Amino acid sequence: MRDSDDSRQSAETEPLAAEAPPPRSSRVQLLVALSGGEEDLALVRAAHRMAQRDGMRWRAVHVDNGQATPRRRLRLEQAFALAARLGGETRLIQGQGRASELLDYAWAQQATTLVVARPRPSGWRFWRRPLVDRLLHKGGAFDLVVVAEAGPRPRFRPRRVRPPLRWREPGIALLSTLGALVVAGGLDAWLELANLSLVFLAAVLVSAVLTGTRAAMFSAVLGFLAFNLFFTEPRFSLAIGQREQLLTVAFFLLVAVVVGQLAGRGRQRLLALRASREQTHRLLSYSRALSAATDREQVRDIGLATLEQWLAVPVVFLDSHTEDGDLAVRAGIPADIALDGASDAAARWCWQHRRPCGFGTEEQPTLRWRFLPLVEQSRVLGVVGLELAVRDDGLGPDEEALIDTLVRQLVMALERTRLVADLGEARVSEENERLRAALLSSVSHDLRTPLASIIGAASSLRELAPQLSEDDRRQLLDGILAESERLNRYIQNLLDMTRLGQGGLKIERDWIALDDLVAGALKRLGSELEGLDVVRDWPDDLPLLHVHPALIEQALVNVIDNAARFSPAGGRVTLRGHHDPDAHELVIEVSDQGPGIPVEQREAVFDMFHTGGEGDRRRYGSGLGLAICRGMLGAHGGSIRAEAANGGTGTRIVMRLPLPENLAPEAAGHDD
Repeated sequence: MRDSDDSRQSAETEPLAAEAPPPRSSRVQLLVALSGGEEDLALVRAAHRMAQRDGMRWRAVHVDNGQATPRRRLRLEQAFALAARLGGETRLIQGQGRASELLDYAWAQQATTLVVARPRPSGWRFWRRPLVDRLLHKGGAFDLVVVAEAGPRPRFRPRRVRPPLRWREPGIALLSTLGALVVAGGLDAWLELANLSLVFLAAVLVSAVLTGTRAAMFSAVLGFLAFNLFFTEPRFSLAIGQREQLLTVAFFLLVAVVVGQLAGRGRQRLLALRASREQTHRLLSYSRALSAATDREQVRDIGLATLEQWLAVPVVFLDSHTEDGDLAVRAGIPADIALDGASDAAARWCWQHRRPCGFGTEEQPTLRWRFLPLVEQSRVLGVVGLELAVRDDGLGPDEEALIDTLVRQLVMALERTRLVADLGEARVSEENERLRAALLSSVSHDLRTPLASIIGAASSLRELAPQLSEDDRRQLLDGILAESERLNRYIQNLLDMTRLGQGGLKIERDWIALDDLVAGALKRLGSELEGLDVVRDWPDDLPLLHVHPALIEQALVNVIDNAARFSPAGGRVTLRGHHDPDAHELVIEVSDQGPGIPVEQREAVFDMFHTGGEGDRRRYGSGLGLAICRGMLGAHGGSIRAEAANGGTGTRIVMRLPLPENLAPEAAGHDD
């Protein structure tokens, strides 16, 4: 074990580090012992430098004996926060003996280095050995590094801050002592003097449990006086005539003081644990609410509501939506709150300099407001204002630590929502780029083919007209017409998809029969169905549809064209229709005898730009037809899905369109 006055001195004996930092160990090798004193921040920084130099994993440790003052707890919170920011870990250990607890923990973690602060003058507590001496006395298999502060420290002056005395404490002590006096007076004839002292000892315990240590000490003094005055000889006098009674009274006072101290400390710990549990529960609820918030406004409102509820002061949130720093109040509690000129200027100073200002700070402490910048990774996310001057009792260290904790969690939540928003924008941009690329690919492959056919046929008619027979001219003209209709369908699909994506599709419903829809779709397809056997199968009493005829006809065109493209030469395309009375829908089925769709792709075929093949000579389309069908049927409240055709060969597209609840007279008359 080695002992030094400064971490720099200990570093002089180490070999020079290489250019690259040493690899970081996977276990904790360096422990820094915090006490809640002013030297904790220097300790944490020194431990961070040592850990970086040697590539060690380090942890800040504090032994909590339940007697820390609020100011020490605040300094400890700040040191833990600094350790977390510097990449260290933190751990709070419950125990009484600080040296023994540190040694046990260091042994359990197999730490190689323990960093402590240099002992300072102990004042009147001359009997307490410094922590360094106790650690050296106990010993251990690790290096002990003593860090000295950078500047001189004033001589230690112990100052105990006690809460003000309230009437409840002496009142409880007096009542409990009077009760013990009555009970002891009634038992005086049956019990010995030593046993009667237990009655007054019970009064001390009652006072300690109900109010605390001071009431217990007051009750012990009152019990001592009452016990001596009314139950020792000579009675009604503070004099004690017998030696045995003197020992009894003396031991009673000693036991009462010790028991009262222990019971009072136990009550203090219990109250501290309850307060800590309550605060932990509230902080957990606050963290859950922030994590569930989906946007910046929700996070902001949750943070302001929590600050206002816990501190009972007005709060505001200021932000700038422009690059020129136009800072303004975006939200506040109460909602109609406004800042005066001085407060508004302080908020702008806080935004620009990224430092707290206002009430209770070094900058403009006379203001009624305190402004706290929300800074994360050199980015100011906003400014929170607290009107702390409305509180007459001021802020304690616990509430200062609470403000710091709430604001830090608010900053992390705001940063999370910002990152999520940026990620969403990046995903939208990436999706737009992907769709743009797919659209260009579709245009280049699917529109180029009919255009090339049209150009070739038209150029042949112009240049070879004298050499062509009448049949040849007719075939070329038919090819031009067929390819023009095909090109028109592609362009119509692109326009329909644009209208669907922008929400510009208007539904103008009219009554129409399935026969008319299918006839119009087959007529538009024309030559695409040559060489195929088209079978129609539905009853004559099907109800009329109340739909947009042009849109549903276009959907049928896309589905039938898709079936014709994948059907073999001489194959069959079957169109069926029936009424589903349970779902009150009209079902339209289009089946082909093509290769079919794999099960894993039956849902993906309805996505934009999804095709079943690659290459310039593929027979697959642009990947828009079925996607447009889903959009058009969905706009009518219907649905579409792909299934395997009967017999296991081919594909069956099933379209469902809802029927109106009350059929029109024309529809009812159609059922002959």
